[in-house]
Amino acid sequence: MNYNDTKIQPLAYDAMKQMQLKLDNLAKPVKGLGRLEELADHLAGIYGTTTFNVKPRKCLVFAADNGVVKEGVSASPQKITAIQAVNMMKGHTAVAALAKAYECDVQVYDLGINADLHSPLVKEHKISYSTKDMLIEPAMTRQEAAQALQFGFAMGIKAFKEGNEVIAIGELGMGNTTAASAIVAAVLGKTGEEVAGRGSNISDERLKHKVDVINRSLARAGFTNQKIDDALKILSEVGAYELGAMAGAILAAGAMHKPVLLDGFLSYSAALLANLMVPGITDYMIPTHKSKEHGSQIALGALKLYPYIDIDMCVGEGSGAMMILPWLDGIKSVLDNMNTLQEMDFNFIP
Repeated sequence: MNYNDTKIQPLAYDAMKQMQLKLDNLAKPVKGLGRLEELADHLAGIYGTTTFNVKPRKCLVFAADNGVVKEGVSASPQKITAIQAVNMMKGHTAVAALAKAYECDVQVYDLGINADLHSPLVKEHKISYSTKDMLIEPAMTRQEAAQALQFGFAMGIKAFKEGNEVIAIGELGMGNTTAASAIVAAVLGKTGEEVAGRGSNISDERLKHKVDVINRSLARAGFTNQKIDDALKILSEVGAYELGAMAGAILAAGAMHKPVLLDGFLSYSAALLANLMVPGITDYMIPTHKSKEHGSQIALGALKLYPYIDIDMCVGEGSGAMMILPWLDGIKSVLDNMNTLQEMDFNFIP
């Protein structure tokens, strides 16, 4: 399958109605489980049934380096991408630890790390050793952008065909919040000031410089004060391999009629690209947590997504997506184990 061939179906509203009726008939006050019930309804709409599984599940982490780090936009050295890619597969990063706690497989894919890892644990699909510096030239060619999208799409399809009921998306890549901010700005016609945040906890001075780099990159690409509707052009001019692959994985979820768990701000930029390519793909996205990054609210507002969790997380990697997994397990347990009103002979009178 090709990501360009993605066809989606609308949510199964009959299944969503049946799910709410099922929840209302459990031995509890109507709507007593709050947004947990909203999430259950959404999952029913995606799966097309009130009886579904939320295991097994897999977090796809796409890793690459970004040429824009040469401009001093990150507080972290580029070598961290390579180090953390291997550490993640050994179980020692935030997403790896959380995934272990919440029974989720993790796989790291190298699309453009600026080093040879020599690790069989990391799956290699290197498009190039880092993207180019988007301030002075396009980050990648259109062909490379399409490669990133297709690889993410293929890995998403593969994960579902292997039996996973849910996928989450994550990333590794120094400098990628700069690329993500530029993508959000290009899609929504915003400025660097409106969308850029501190990423790797940079100083006020470095943040000001980061904003300037974003604005000048947008100007170089001819994107200033414009809403660009060509996702491949945006990705090639100011994007990142790992963000393109995340967008591809989102498309895969829609194509397979299964849920994809977003992470934070970086995943929102990928979600905007995916929605440009396949309007309505947001139906298959589960907005897990609200990122602390500055541009998050703008991106989420454009996507019309309302995250379930807000605990000021900003690690990335897919770590925030892991936090919704206990909610999924809770929904499954409620549906499998709670008594109905008839079984308990309750009669709630509001």
